[in-house]
Amino acid sequence: MKRSPLETPLSETRAQEILNAYGATPERWPEEERQALVELLAQSPELQSLQKTASELDDLLDGWQPEAAHDTDTLIRSLPAQTPRKQSWLDQLTAFFLPKPIGWRQGLLAGVPLMLGFMWGLSGEPPADDWSETEFLIFNPPMEVLTDE
Repeated sequence: MKRSPLETPLSETRAQEILNAYGATPERWPEEERQALVELLAQSPELQSLQKTASELDDLLDGWQPEAAHDTDTLIRSLPAQTPRKQSWLDQLTAFFLPKPIGWRQGLLAGVPLMLGFMWGLSGEPPADDWSETEFLIFNPPMEVLTDE
């Protein structure tokens, strides 16, 4: 790929950044800067030594195979300790009255009988027998009239 005259040449600082970030293998370098870096490497002995050092590091990293640990206890122990969050007065009040959060299943179980009763109450007409007088007498017994005879 031929460079256009409008493109700025690759600086040595940028070349060092690419070698430090992507390693010594040209296939890993950004495609738009690859050809310019190869040309700059051919001219600079300092960049060639940096590429050799990066190649050695690449070989070490490619050869390193860490042991995979699937133990959650090790992971939890490796986490840094966290300070407990200070509870606000609203959190403390909620924890006092509702010590355990209510789940959606408990709310559904409590709401089903209420909804059934509501729908049952709306579904039918009042019974043909009028119980209002009987109910009145049950809740308000007649007063006995005492006479002085």
